[in-house]
Amino acid sequence: MEKPKLRGVLHQWAAAFAVGAGVVLVAMAPTPRTVLASSLYALSLVGLFTISATYHRVNWSPKARAWMRRADHAAIFLLIAGTYTPVILLGLPPEVGNTLMAWLYAGAVLGILQSLFWVGAPKWVTAALAIGVGWTMMPYFGDVFRALGTSAIVLILGGGLAYTLGALAYAFKRPNPRPGVFGYHEVFHAMTLVGAGLHFVLVLRMVRAAG
Repeated sequence: MEKPKLRGVLHQWAAAFAVGAGVVLVAMAPTPRTVLASSLYALSLVGLFTISATYHRVNWSPKARAWMRRADHAAIFLLIAGTYTPVILLGLPPEVGNTLMAWLYAGAVLGILQSLFWVGAPKWVTAALAIGVGWTMMPYFGDVFRALGTSAIVLILGGGLAYTLGALAYAFKRPNPRPGVFGYHEVFHAMTLVGAGLHFVLVLRMVRAAG
């Protein structure tokens, strides 16, 4: 089946932008802790968009495509962990952050293992895992709200909602506006850009506030 004409294009452009934005973010980091947090986040962001663009823009052989699919799906869970990392390291007290980090990384490892060893899993399995790991913070919502404040919570929830809507579009293959050009998968990719953008603003604000 022929790919939609715009398959991977959004993430191709996002990868280039993420490189520049990541460099700026790390350059702004005022302390070793913020350098570490922002570097891990930037690497996960660049990694996701680069792997996704490479996977979707190139016509791979069946064997290579299976490996790229593994990497593409694993990168989703790396980004979730990478996005949470600066929020936890820079914004949360250790008694909350350490527990949340443990649950988060355990979930991310589970998602990566599923991506690597169950490459033929139904779309809903990957989507459900990504949504579940992405909302790991919900049992700690009160603690996160008290630590970060309203504006940060709005960015977290807004980005999470965008990612969730994208995952649902991927799982249910709808909406599918123009299948040969911009289909349900492109809707998924577009929503990841919205989610990533909101979360980038969040991390940028936290890095600047740490100075």
